[in-house]
Amino acid sequence: MFSGIFDRRIFVPALIGAALSLFLIRSGFLSFFFLVPLGVLCYRYEFRIAWAALLFAVLGNMVLALGSAAARGLSAGAMGWDILYFTVMVSVFTWIIAPPPGLSIGLSGSMRLMTGSCLGALVLTGIFFRAASSPGFSEFLASISSLVDINIMKSIVLRGGSLVSCVMLFFFCRVLSHILARISLRERAAPSLIAFHVYPAMIWVLSVSLFLLVFARVTRLEVPEIILWNVLIFCAILYLAQGLGILQFFLAGAAISPFLRLAFVFLFIVLLLSPVVNAVLLLGLVLLGIAENWVPFRAPKSNGPPSTPEAL
Repeated sequence: MFSGIFDRRIFVPALIGAALSLFLIRSGFLSFFFLVPLGVLCYRYEFRIAWAALLFAVLGNMVLALGSAAARGLSAGAMGWDILYFTVMVSVFTWIIAPPPGLSIGLSGSMRLMTGSCLGALVLTGIFFRAASSPGFSEFLASISSLVDINIMKSIVLRGGSLVSCVMLFFFCRVLSHILARISLRERAAPSLIAFHVYPAMIWVLSVSLFLLVFARVTRLEVPEIILWNVLIFCAILYLAQGLGILQFFLAGAAISPFLRLAFVFLFIVLLLSPVVNAVLLLGLVLLGIAENWVPFRAPKSNGPPSTPEAL
């Protein structure tokens, strides 16, 4: 995988990508985008360059974290979660977009995103509870807002909050990476969910988990409830993606001007950022995705070539 790593054609772009990722993760405001440089390399170059950048980024972060600990008089173990978080996130993200031959384990890109998000959620949950156990964490939350309750935050994190956060991080960084890579190639960027389909059997997973969740709530079985909440959120995200794919399908096939198409996208973003309305919109998209189990919204036209869906 790392053969010829010091070849200039691999070394230079990999080093630049790793350096940008390390800069962003420590930039504060722009830290959300720390995966984007690696994503651009995944889309723009062969997988060896992306994995070489991953190696440089992990080693560089380790050096910076340990150096920061030494400068502040902390033990090396104090930076363990920092090193673990960065290592897991960049490794999973690179695997999602550009898995080396044989390491995709037969999963589609969307399935790798969801699988990787589950792993990232475990690390994120560990980091949150480690921070929550520190004496000053509750005081910090109280200083931000009197409405923030640490117990409510713990409940949200355990019941799908970490999973949703990781899916959003990987998904948006993936889309942005794709756009930037295509722009650098002077091609039109067009990430799409039109061909995305959830395996029909997932509706049974959703139904059974919902039923068992109600049972766990009634019987006050907290651990099974937490697990079932995450399963339910996992399924809901899949059907949300399917609902968005249906929406994109109809928008792509509609005979409207580019201006109206842009206006529709702008309206969608406004609704997505509007409190209460966004919850109704997201729920509607989830239900739309679920409904496709019985209604073939994206059935190919009889006079057109059949499409090959990406099943998850």
